[in-house]
Amino acid sequence: MTLILRFACLSCLISTLSFAESLSGWLVSSKCFSSLEWNRGDVPSYVNWDENRAIRYCSPTQKTKSFAIVPQNGGLPFKLDAAGNERAIDLGLNGKKFAYLVKVEGVTRRRDGMVSRSTVTVQTIAVLRRVNRHGKDAPGL
Repeated sequence: MTLILRFACLSCLISTLSFAESLSGWLVSSKCFSSLEWNRGDVPSYVNWDENRAIRYCSPTQKTKSFAIVPQNGGLPFKLDAAGNERAIDLGLNGKKFAYLVKVEGVTRRRDGMVSRSTVTVQTIAVLRRVNRHGKDAPGL
């Protein structure tokens, strides 16, 4: 009986770990990026859209309060939850001169079944690389 109980507890713990995921991508100002993404004068599409330029333009500053992660391999951005925004502020981002490649451990949830409204419940966030926005390692350069 004890063995079965231990196995049941262990399987519950393992299943909760499977919901956590790791995301890596460029840290951007959520308001700036979504404004550029949706105000292009036509129906939102990814035709004629330079996402790398938008990432460089919307790199966060000390004044940024809401953040998003744009995956390195393209795709829609993931907004950070309130706790994630606080953790991103604590990273000590300095100036608009740099772009930040970050890794986020957390749980992704989608609201209303729409992919464009994805949010990440952040457990940890860490800067993998800080590059000059217009340097050789910047997105798209």
